[in-house]
This record gives sequence, structure tokens and C-alpha cells, in this order.
Amino acid sequence: MSNASNTPTPLTLLSIEKDGVVRIATGGDLTVNNTTGIGQNPLERVLGPGWPTNRVLMDLSHTGYVDSTAIGWLLSSAKTFREKGGAVVLHSVAPRVKQILELLRVGKVVPVAADETAARTILANQTTQTAEAK
Repeated sequence: MSNASNTPTPLTLLSIEKDGVVRIATGGDLTVNNTTGIGQNPLERVLGPGWPTNRVLMDLSHTGYVDSTAIGWLLSSAKTFREKGGAVVLHSVAPRVKQILELLRVGKVVPVAADETAARTILANQTTQTAEAK
């Protein structure tokens, strides 16, 4: 039986930009075994307890499969980001995963962009709208 702290996180921190944008990449398939099944949100494992206050660009180019639990994790994480003042945008999604996300209409809750440049634009627009709402 493996301990949650020994379970590898499916996410890798790539960089924290000068403007505060956090770049994260997935390292393979997203499933129950490496998202909610590990006991702690993978975003918290990578970014710490204040994870939902960050503005995150998540690169899914190395993810070839997502299961229903991972979809649930993405949706609940997006909700937590919104509630705590942060934001997340998915980008560079592999065709098979993009098809699943589109079928389930995940993009209505979690923004999905074609590439990192488009994701930055979406994130900047979300940040502007949030600031104007305050």
C-alpha cells in the first residue's frame, strides 16, 4: 500500500513569471490514481496551501487520457480558483483529450486554449474582469 506522500504528482511547476502567472505542465495521464485518489489536491502539492489564489496556465500536451475523476478534479479545482480569486486556463490539449473535454463541455467551466499564447490572453482577460468586478 503506497502512502499519498510517495505518490508522484501528475503536475510539474515550470515557472512563476514576473507578472505572477504560474506555468504548470501535466506529466502524463490524469486519473483517479494521481488526482483526487492521492488524498491531497495535486495543485496544493505543487503550489502549497495558497494554490487557489494563483493565476495558472496548465499545459496538457503530455496528457493522452483523462478519466472521469480527473474531469471532476479539474472542475472542482476551477471552482475553487474562482472562489479564492485565482484562475486556471488549460492549453495545448492533445486531440483525444480535447475531444473528451468538448464532449463533456468542460470548457464552459474551465477555459481551454489552443496554445500558451492564447491561454495567456484568456488569463489576462479573466484577471481584468475580476479586477473590474471589485
